[in-house]
Amino acid sequence: MPGDIRNTSASETTKEGWLKKLRYLIPEPLRRWLNLRLRPKIERKLLVFDRVTDWSVLRRLTPYRGDLGGRRGKYIDRFYIERFLATYRDFIRGNVAEMQRDEYASLFGGGAVTRLEILDISEQNEHRTMAVDLTQTARAPEDIFDCIICTQTLFLIQDYVSAIRTLYKLLLPGGVALVTVPGICPTIRGSLVAGAGEDWWRFTGRSAQLEFAQVFGNENVVVQTYGNVLSTTAFLHGLVQEELTEEELEYRDADYEVLIGVRAIKQGAR
Repeated sequence: MPGDIRNTSASETTKEGWLKKLRYLIPEPLRRWLNLRLRPKIERKLLVFDRVTDWSVLRRLTPYRGDLGGRRGKYIDRFYIERFLATYRDFIRGNVAEMQRDEYASLFGGGAVTRLEILDISEQNEHRTMAVDLTQTARAPEDIFDCIICTQTLFLIQDYVSAIRTLYKLLLPGGVALVTVPGICPTIRGSLVAGAGEDWWRFTGRSAQLEFAQVFGNENVVVQTYGNVLSTTAFLHGLVQEELTEEELEYRDADYEVLIGVRAIKQGAR
């Protein structure tokens, strides 16, 4: 028996040695790429092992999962973002701008989008096609876009009032800003947006209506809120869309605003 153990250990050592050699034969950039590609898929498959079916496991002082559950499935607030944009998809056409990357413009605009610009302050963003600092309204170009998609961005900008004014300035007369902001949401720690933005704000439906109405005019602003006590609890604990039913996600309770969506139109002929 001791001989068997020694042979097994030697065999395992040999295998480990070969695996290390194989790993170092793969160039570092390719290893990083494989890790980024495969790790999320592997982690999402683990949902079957810690999927929440008995909600008594949430009786705890810390979240059930960190990072809002993103490594296990689809974020709950993304469900509401997509519902909001689907409602106003007919406005996503012509010259369209989106913040940071093309996440939703092509998905909801499709062939109706004739030109797409990716706006960002960060020079490190390889997807950026136009450098725009939303806080510098005076420097922003005027009357360019038919539609601007600005999801989960304003809460990262300390001077969000100037950012709203810049969105207005960038739009053509009759153009539409489709904006989402967080309501009930955990604090996101650390610098974001290439170090240029941090977690500053949370909004309510009423405050979003007030802030956008002061720039676009009250009659040109429509606000929709999304969420309920169940989806709010799930979101705060890092549960994901796959752990709730569509009916549970769809139900809206104005007292529990996970997400606020704003449709703001720049007055003028379209």
